[in-house]
Amino acid sequence: MTAEASSPDRLKWVASDLMLGFLVTALSVFTAMANYATYQVGGSASDHEAQADRLLADSNAQSIRATQYIVVDFSMYDGYYVNLDLDDFKADYYQSQFSAELQASVDRNSPFDDQYYDAMYTEADDMFNEAFERFDQASAGYQRVAGYQLAMLIAAVGLAFAAYASLLQKVNRLRRVFALMSLILLAWSIGQFLFV
Repeated sequence: MTAEASSPDRLKWVASDLMLGFLVTALSVFTAMANYATYQVGGSASDHEAQADRLLADSNAQSIRATQYIVVDFSMYDGYYVNLDLDDFKADYYQSQFSAELQASVDRNSPFDDQYYDAMYTEADDMFNEAFERFDQASAGYQRVAGYQLAMLIAAVGLAFAAYASLLQKVNRLRRVFALMSLILLAWSIGQFLFV
């Protein structure tokens, strides 16, 4: 028997009814599994994105609030400075209205220094940084979703090849080719799924 004649015989097992049944079942289950993984990871990524949006909005609101407190501090400091050594009662009143951050900067003999602004905007900055950490998590999740969707697409194409092969006569050479293609696509989709 020549190598050419034995080649189709070696692929006979790939096109057997048992193997095609296995391929249809395995590819169907794997397609569903990849779809479920896509749903799970996509939901988690959407949650991270929604939390990031909320944190970003809260950060902006907190930044505006801090700016308003700074304006009040400037007003109180102006009143204090104008009345210092002229009217101690008024100066003391204005000083009593200082925010804790302004009082700390005055105690450092450096009103409105960098440390003051850092303290005033700490909460807004923390929320801003956390928001972008969540955006990064969402982005990583969406990349995984794309990987799972590709695995699902490959499995679905393999399923189509296996299903079509099962409809062909056993003597039809395309049955073996399609069965082999579905086997290769099954392996490829599993690899894609595992390395996402």
